Amino acid sequence: MTITSGVWYTASVFYVALMEAFGWSYGSTAGIFSLFTILYGMSGVLSGYLVDRFGPRRVILASGVLFVLSLLANSMATAQWHLYFTHGVLAALSLSGMGWVPVSVLVARGFRRRQGLALGIASAGVGVGIAIFVPLVQVMIQWGGWRVAFVGLAIISAVVTFSVGLFALRGLGTGPAPEAHAAPLPDRISMGPPGWTLASAVRSQPFWLVAATFVLLNSPVQLVLTHHVAHLVGVGQPKVFVANVVGLVGLVSVAGKILWGYLSDRWWVEATYLTGIAFLIAGILTLMRVGPTTSAWGLYAYAILMGLGYAVSPAMTPILSARFFAGRHFGTIFGALNMLHQAAGAAGMWLAGYAHDLTGSYSLPFLLAIVSACLSLACVWLAAPRRAHG
Repeated sequence: MTITSGVWYTASVFYVALMEAFGWSYGSTAGIFSLFTILYGMSGVLSGYLVDRFGPRRVILASGVLFVLSLLANSMATAQWHLYFTHGVLAALSLSGMGWVPVSVLVARGFRRRQGLALGIASAGVGVGIAIFVPLVQVMIQWGGWRVAFVGLAIISAVVTFSVGLFALRGLGTGPAPEAHAAPLPDRISMGPPGWTLASAVRSQPFWLVAATFVLLNSPVQLVLTHHVAHLVGVGQPKVFVANVVGLVGLVSVAGKILWGYLSDRWWVEATYLTGIAFLIAGILTLMRVGPTTSAWGLYAYAILMGLGYAVSPAMTPILSARFFAGRHFGTIFGALNMLHQAAGAAGMWLAGYAHDLTGSYSLPFLLAIVSACLSLACVWLAAPRRAHG
């Protein structure tokens, strides 16, 4: 998760570098990363099916090979359509096979007790990736350019991904879901019949309420995480300092993801979402107040609030899904939910860039992000996973 998310969230740094190198517009450049997110999400069902059939380790290893090749291909791009294909298509498809869907299935099958905490710890790898790779890529871009940065990411990804796939994941996550052997334990609640399939899930009200929660929350999260570098640089903050602030967002989110996972085992899931979204909204409001004279402490405040707030989305996505649909076909069902989750993120990325092209400002998309986050909270309360306690 550190590698996959590290590459994912360096989009905010590459976004600025590519516009400066080629003179592309905000909207067309954001389209590269929107396509990436759309295809990543759309391939979630396929990744979930392959994981259910072959196990996470084989899927992660095969996807890792394609992922490294796609990063190397990115470094050789000379036109915008090249990156639409190499990053928007190839990198997205490969990342789907080594990212959140296979990891979530592996953890959900490997942990019966404290499942929320286990998923929170796994998702903390996302924050580690942001903290390490966003500043690192900014340094590589300033030292050798964006092409060198893509090559550097490819080398690091190859070393880590193949090592983890060949050794650390041996024999893990290949067995059936825990429900096949034992009844749910008190601290790992699941709702509905244990025989959920994708077909039965999509005909249920909980599926669409959960999907709406993910759509309305991931759109503002990805909107901000893709465009906050461009916004902060645009208002006059130094690039290297901004990259370090983004790295701090990732570092804080490590604690946030573990915290939300831990609390989800003890609180109502709705209460966990309420707390996390409150931090997210406070972070967006703080970001909107940043200007050329804002002190370093103002940006650090944004990093802390945003790190804690955004963390609720990746940490709680598999936890909320498992509350309703844990079972033999969880990988496929979670892949379908993840497809909608990522499609919303892609829409947020592109719409923010398009809105900036029209208005010259990020004010409107940031305000809409706050509204969307509030609506997502309403959806999770309507879904009411707390009823599982009955």
